[in-house]
Amino acid sequence: MFKARALPIERPSFHLHGWDAQAESWHGPIPLVPSRRGARPTARVRTALGAFQGKLRCTVPGLPCIEFHTAVYDLRDAGLAIVHMDGSHGGPVGILAVIPRARRRLLRNDFAFELMTVVSFLGSPINAGCELQINDYIEEALRTVPSATQVFAVETAELSWDTSIVLSAHFENLAAAMLDWMATREPQEDAVLEGEECQTPTAIPGFCPPTALPAPPFGGALARQAGGAR
Repeated sequence: MFKARALPIERPSFHLHGWDAQAESWHGPIPLVPSRRGARPTARVRTALGAFQGKLRCTVPGLPCIEFHTAVYDLRDAGLAIVHMDGSHGGPVGILAVIPRARRRLLRNDFAFELMTVVSFLGSPINAGCELQINDYIEEALRTVPSATQVFAVETAELSWDTSIVLSAHFENLAAAMLDWMATREPQEDAVLEGEECQTPTAIPGFCPPTALPAPPFGGALARQAGGAR
């Protein structure tokens, strides 16, 4: 993803976009490499019952193995991952947003703005002044191919060249794992609605005469009880 050339957004059905903070430009979209679908380092994400938080290693041939502190969340319309690594970076080194095709109908209209707000809130001085450029690209990508799965990876720290390569590979592995993980989960709101539909009352045939209940004794005994309580 780090070295990919810009390709037409019309293809493929899985679009991976990477923001290079140092070059202040986007790479992609590029397809997800098939081997990423079964990447072993991210297997724990695929089997997580809820939000995942833990350390995940990523190795690229010829480069050092790096351990990333990764937190993954299911936000109903999209998946969000925040990636840290050891060192004084003043915040996360990257943020990954995954929007599965099956959840595009749930995607909020201001998703790009909210994602950029998260990036700014978590502290990303290296991207200062590029907020509008990042926001506009995400909006355009979502509008151009509304039926595709979209993934946006944003670097949020100034990293060395080799570290950026490994981080890009981690983003690809993580995106594939998040897609598999989210495919096994259904949006919480839809699940609640389906549960409510299953609780439709059942009518029992037969005559049920109305029962007359005595009126509460607002005077007399009830008034005396209230007076005693005071």
